[in-house]
Amino acid sequence: MIIKEIDEHTFDEFAKNHILKNFYQSKEYGRLMKKSEYSVMYIGGYQNDTMVGASLILHKSIGLNMKYGYAPRGFLIDYYNESLLETFTKKVKEFFLLKGFAFVKINPEITYATLDFEDKSKTINTRNKDLIAKMKMIGYDKLKDNLYFESLLPKYTPVIHLPSYDINSLDLNFVDNMRDLELAGVKLINGNENDIELFYSFIDYKETKTLAYYKEFYQIFKENNMVDLILCEIDYSTYVKFIQKEYVNEQEKNEKINQEFNENPNNMDLYNRKTKSDQTLDRISESIKFANDRMQENAMREVIGAAFIVKHEGRVTIINTGHDKKFTFIDTKAFIYFKLIEEYRKAGYSFIDLYGITADFSETNPYKKLNDFKLRFKPNVFEYVGELDLIVNKPFHQLLWSTNQIQKEFYKPAIRK
Repeated sequence: MIIKEIDEHTFDEFAKNHILKNFYQSKEYGRLMKKSEYSVMYIGGYQNDTMVGASLILHKSIGLNMKYGYAPRGFLIDYYNESLLETFTKKVKEFFLLKGFAFVKINPEITYATLDFEDKSKTINTRNKDLIAKMKMIGYDKLKDNLYFESLLPKYTPVIHLPSYDINSLDLNFVDNMRDLELAGVKLINGNENDIELFYSFIDYKETKTLAYYKEFYQIFKENNMVDLILCEIDYSTYVKFIQKEYVNEQEKNEKINQEFNENPNNMDLYNRKTKSDQTLDRISESIKFANDRMQENAMREVIGAAFIVKHEGRVTIINTGHDKKFTFIDTKAFIYFKLIEEYRKAGYSFIDLYGITADFSETNPYKKLNDFKLRFKPNVFEYVGELDLIVNKPFHQLLWSTNQIQKEFYKPAIRK
């Protein structure tokens, strides 16, 4: 086998037909990363003039006049073919040693376990557990596992298989609330590059990705229709008409409850129902006032949230979402996810990736709200094998560890402050 640099087109033709295809191993992602701090190359492994493996490799200097490589979501090879895996690994090490690399990091999209949050358990894939043991034997260093987001890419991923998914199997009250929002004039519409700044204004944790990053992302991926910018819009006129009916219905209930409570003032059940109904009326009244105020300001429609979506070979990935925090009376984020799942299923996609969750089952999990939000859609949660470093130059790799160069580059805090 020989390993050599290949051009973008040759890589792309191989990558999009591989069983492990993913958008991180695409020419589009390579073009995006060229705009960042990374340099980019594509490599191919050939046996008898036939390509049997390939990878997009991001690389940069790390100190001590050394470089490292990173294959996002791993090499595109048959990891279960032991002979191929050993030979490919050996030749990749030789190839990058000549280029002054200390190591090449990979994080393959290979499932180590499936997680069940209801009974707080995981089912380990023994075949892939054995694969990790094999990879350690041939030169890969398996890095410490984590529960949160310490990795370069999410290790725990909630994924929905769309063809078999029944959205009406979700909590009935939740589904009813989402349907009511549709009737109330909330809907998803397609945005474009002119809406990226608005999308960016909605999202949290802006320190991780800049506005320029999302603009580049959109421009590069839209060339092959691989990106959608979806906006969530409210029509205030429709919303007020719907919510006023809700107010009248609740007011009738409230009058009956108040009458019963006046006759039985010591009844705690009636007291609780009265309190809840009073709060509901206050909430609806505030919503009506807010919407009427916006219409008086000539805002008949308004975008209240957005989602940045990547589409790749039948799979949809929700890269990020955000919403306007002043709309406390609308569960905008839940509505966006609900409708994205529904619409991409109708469009014939196979999977939707909700992009990242944590494996902490405890009540003290700092990301419990994130977990609970995504789990309400009943996805399958996969734990991938995680990060492995293919050690190319062992002495320099050890030196980079001992001088904290690797730690500074990769080990970010697990918890966002």
